[in-house]
Amino acid sequence: MAPRRRPRGLPSWVAVESLCTFDEPVAGVVMEATTHPQPSVRHLAATVIGSRPLPQAAPVVREHIAAEEDPRTLAALVEALGKIGGSSDLTLLARFARHPDETVALAAVAALEAIGLPSSVEALAPLMADTRPRLSERAAVALTELGPRGHEQLREFAKAPGPAVQPATYALQLTAMRSATRGLD
Repeated sequence: MAPRRRPRGLPSWVAVESLCTFDEPVAGVVMEATTHPQPSVRHLAATVIGSRPLPQAAPVVREHIAAEEDPRTLAALVEALGKIGGSSDLTLLARFARHPDETVALAAVAALEAIGLPSSVEALAPLMADTRPRLSERAAVALTELGPRGHEQLREFAKAPGPAVQPATYALQLTAMRSATRGLD
């Protein structure tokens, strides 16, 4: 991915698709790439870790996520952790869900949803009152995927006055429409 003599390297989508098709020995190379000096290479590595996924890379992702300064790469690392991490990562992901960069925060919401534990509800619920509409709506939709606890939380927000009313109502209406559509199949 990193260019050597030419001004540009391999297109990232080609590299991701190629690395996802290799056998297990590629994991070491991909994990090593998370420390590359170029953010584009670190981003590619994080994307492969999450797309493939490479569960053995979880410790590497946890180690590098706190030091990553490139928002695009950080978002890819956070999203990858949602696919390869577990319950021990909920606190870390909840912290990134409040990140000032909206792309990183949205990736954290997706990661919390992907982990899919009932305890993800507690991490997502405060985001319903976030002033960023995309983030509050995305958190609300994620709650719809977290079962009865998520739905109960949405109903509570929809009844109480405050900034969470609108995203909660939106997510509940979306769920109702999806249920109605499934009944037509």
